[in-house]
Amino acid sequence: MNRLRFLSLSAALLTGVGLLTAQTLSYDWLNFPCGDNLNCNTGCSACNLPAGQPANFFGTNVLWYGVAVCPHPLSTANNTVFTENWPIEPTPGIYVGLSTVTLEDVQVDSVIIRHRRSAAGPQRMRVQFTNDALQAPVTLGDVDVTSDYEETVFTDLGCLVAHQGSDYSGFQLRMQAYQGGDGSWQLDAMRIVTSPCSTVQVGIAENFQRNLQESGIYVDVLGRPVQGQPAPGVYIGARKRVQVY
Repeated sequence: MNRLRFLSLSAALLTGVGLLTAQTLSYDWLNFPCGDNLNCNTGCSACNLPAGQPANFFGTNVLWYGVAVCPHPLSTANNTVFTENWPIEPTPGIYVGLSTVTLEDVQVDSVIIRHRRSAAGPQRMRVQFTNDALQAPVTLGDVDVTSDYEETVFTDLGCLVAHQGSDYSGFQLRMQAYQGGDGSWQLDAMRIVTSPCSTVQVGIAENFQRNLQESGIYVDVLGRPVQGQPAPGVYIGARKRVQVY
C-alpha cells in the first residue's frame, strides 16, 4: 500500500512539474497600443504582438500578405481581425503568417486557431508548418470554415531543436483562407503551447540490448531452454536476471 501511495504521489508531482513548465504564446489582438498595431478606417486598433511572452520562447508580429486587414471589436477591449481579398484557390503569395524563436529545446504541444467567416467569406482554410527555414512548409490540415467561431487544433508537432552552430530554433506557420466570395475570414485568437522536450526513452527496445552471450542456460517464461538467436521476448538467465528485448 505504501508503494502504491508513493507511486501516486510521484505521478502527481511529475504532472505538476509538466504543468509548471508549459509555456503559451497568446495572440488576442487586444485594443491597446504596443510596438506593432493594426489600424483601419472602418474598424479600430489592435495590438499585433503576442501578450505576455514566456521566457526563452518568442513570437513575432503576425504578417498579412496580399489581404486587406481590419480589426473589429468583439467584446470590450477584445478584437477580431477581419481579412478580405482571399482567392478561390490557395495562392503562395497570399497568406497570414508568423514565426517563433526559442532559446531552448521545446516540444510544440498544440497550435489553436479560433476563427470564422462571414456569409460570403472563404469556406476553407489551409494551415502549413515548418520547423526549418530552409525547408518548404508542410500542410498540417485543410479545414472547413464555419460562420460560428470554432477552434482548429493541431497537436504533437515535434521538438524544436537548434541546429549545430546556432543558439536558437523555431517554426513558421502559414494560414490561407480560400474558396469564397468577397466576404471576410475572421481571426479572433491563437494559442501556441509548448513544453520541454522529453529526453526519457520509454520504448523497451530503446533501453535494452539483445545480449545473451553470458555463460549458462537461458529459459523463457515457461521454463523452456533457449538456444541460438532468440526471438524478442522475456528470458531468465544463469544470473537470475530478466532480459527484455
